[in-house]
Amino acid sequence: MNKKTIRIHGEQTEKGWTCPVCGSSDIIGHGKQHNIDHHRRFKCEDCGKTFNEKIGTIFYHKKMPRDTIITIIYLFLTGYPASNMPPLVQVTEKSIRNLLREVVGRFEKYEEFISDPDDYAPKVIEIDEIYIKIQGSREFYGWLAYDPENKYLIDFVVGKRDDETLEELFKKLEGYKGKVGLVLIDAYIGYVKFVEKYLADGEEKPLTGVINKSEYSETEGFVTYALFSGKRESIEAKISSLGLGKKITTALIECLNSQIRDLCNYIRRRSKRIPRLLSWGEKAVSCFKFMHNYLKAHLTLSGKSSKNWITVPVTPCMKAGICDHQISLIEILNFRFIAPTPK
Repeated sequence: MNKKTIRIHGEQTEKGWTCPVCGSSDIIGHGKQHNIDHHRRFKCEDCGKTFNEKIGTIFYHKKMPRDTIITIIYLFLTGYPASNMPPLVQVTEKSIRNLLREVVGRFEKYEEFISDPDDYAPKVIEIDEIYIKIQGSREFYGWLAYDPENKYLIDFVVGKRDDETLEELFKKLEGYKGKVGLVLIDAYIGYVKFVEKYLADGEEKPLTGVINKSEYSETEGFVTYALFSGKRESIEAKISSLGLGKKITTALIECLNSQIRDLCNYIRRRSKRIPRLLSWGEKAVSCFKFMHNYLKAHLTLSGKSSKNWITVPVTPCMKAGICDHQISLIEILNFRFIAPTPK
């Protein structure tokens, strides 16, 4: 995807509209769309292409009203199951799911557009798993990578609790090789080889702290230690310098896991609304990730009033330097993803 040209064609500029096919600015009015929203239509005098003012947005070529589209997307973002929506919005479940597939794709495309690995590298990464149950007593897991300093959910994969699925997550983290100063994990044995393989830069390995939740003592609590000949004291000093506590722990990502389970009906351990397909569990986590990173201001990052209300909203993406403002849902839905058609 060419990030420099993705919004050039089909865009409204100060001089008027440009053609989404040839890029010509020789555009004339072509009436209005015969639908409930009556969008304006245009025609390119050079190539004859006709289009309306919603081209490239989520609302293009949609028969359902704009407010209904926004309602469906908002309900899914806040954890409402797609199978419960038809009586609320008077739209078939098939149409709802088709729309949501497009929305998830739009979120992923926007992240690719706005994110540049050269502009962001986490100083610390926590990695943990999240339990996902599918209808028919099938159990799966999601593996999450989290930047606790910026409260940024870096990435995730969904699958079985095995090394093959875990490695898929580390492949996504390989772009940060040599840039991560600290990795915090539990005692799952697969972590060790993948941290060394995908995050170490030659002989230089990141400080890696481990918390073993299966071993506990009344005096020391859970057993913690360092990998790769590091010292536990060095890791704890690094954690303290980042303002993340004083002990080796994965508590922050476990708190994030709890938020995902609370928000997504598909992920709750005791919900009857578990997904029929693993792909919809994955879509639910993907939507949570986008909302968490881009749309929702984080309480601990934002400016607050004396009553603890957010007065200056700051999202994880803003804190990480990926974007400069809190992005709204409408902004994403109206964003024009249009690439010029090759001649």
